[in-house]
Amino acid sequence: MVNSLGQKGSSLIEIVVATGVMALVLTAIVSGLTLSLKTNAESEYRSQAVKRAQEAIEVFRRERTLLGWDVFFGSLSNGGVYCLQTLPAPKSGFTLGACTEEQGIVIAGVDFYREVEVTIDESDPNNPLIQVSVTMRWNSGNGERDVTLLQVFRRWE
Repeated sequence: MVNSLGQKGSSLIEIVVATGVMALVLTAIVSGLTLSLKTNAESEYRSQAVKRAQEAIEVFRRERTLLGWDVFFGSLSNGGVYCLQTLPAPKSGFTLGACTEEQGIVIAGVDFYREVEVTIDESDPNNPLIQVSVTMRWNSGNGERDVTLLQVFRRWE
């Protein structure tokens, strides 16, 4: 078909090729946006995990300051793994043992588990150390992830 300017109209092949190119471009844009959303969600989960782990470290710092070194050291002298889902910790102390599936903290629809491992180093009896390792675990559908923060407590007067 020839119009009044002497130009021919688009053929069916040109339209199909243009549609195919548009489909490829749109597919690339959508997949890029999807990846960006997933990365953003993982970043948010990691940020929440670090925040919750830092809260647990702060509880141990508070207890050390309020109780004094001797009472603090005596209360943790056996070491072990504690499930620390609720903060501030109850007056009865921390729950000894790993967290169970029923003890998750739900954040943005994802279960997080906060476990604290306490290790005592008495290699120097005059300056014993308490190492507190807080691990936040979660599974966002892309496999299990975790964040661990470490704090070492020493005697100070």
